[in-house]
Amino acid sequence: VGWERLLNRRGPTWRKLDPALQAGVVDAASAKPVMVAHSSVIKRPLVEWADGITVGFDADDWAGRV
Repeated sequence: VGWERLLNRRGPTWRKLDPALQAGVVDAASAKPVMVAHSSVIKRPLVEWADGITVGFDADDWAGRV
């Protein structure tokens, strides 16, 4: 789904990170260690369905799947 969709830049964990660390997240290679070290910056729920993956909750995405 791409690192941009996975990284939650609106959450409290992201806001508490050092601004220099935040600024250093510019691509998948720089986002991965931040997501590993601070797993709560990963958007949830992250669900793999038979027909794809959803990130975060959107009622339209979930309609008919549950």
